[in-house]
Amino acid sequence: MSDNSSEYKCLDTRVFDRCIQRKENFISRYDDIVTSYDDIVKKLGEQWKGQGADTFISDAKKVRTNITGIADILSTMCSTLQECREIIASCDKSLGDYNRDPGKGEG
Repeated sequence: MSDNSSEYKCLDTRVFDRCIQRKENFISRYDDIVTSYDDIVKKLGEQWKGQGADTFISDAKKVRTNITGIADILSTMCSTLQECREIIASCDKSLGDYNRDPGKGEG
């Protein structure tokens, strides 16, 4: 097993940047899905009557609650990704500054 502690590591942040740029698109698509879901369930509830309809509507409400949880997860993931990207940028700047003048700040 080789010691790779001195190997240069590269982190390509372009994937982070692409996902961050698409955040609004992700949220917009999610909102469209939820709106369609709500419309479908509402129309079915207005036109379908009986025990099967009642059971379906009850289940659909549970699913809707879970879908709302997905929105929270999506929002948290996007925020966390943005925070990670900011930390990476800060570290990159610090390392770049240090590498330009490694002796600066010592003793």
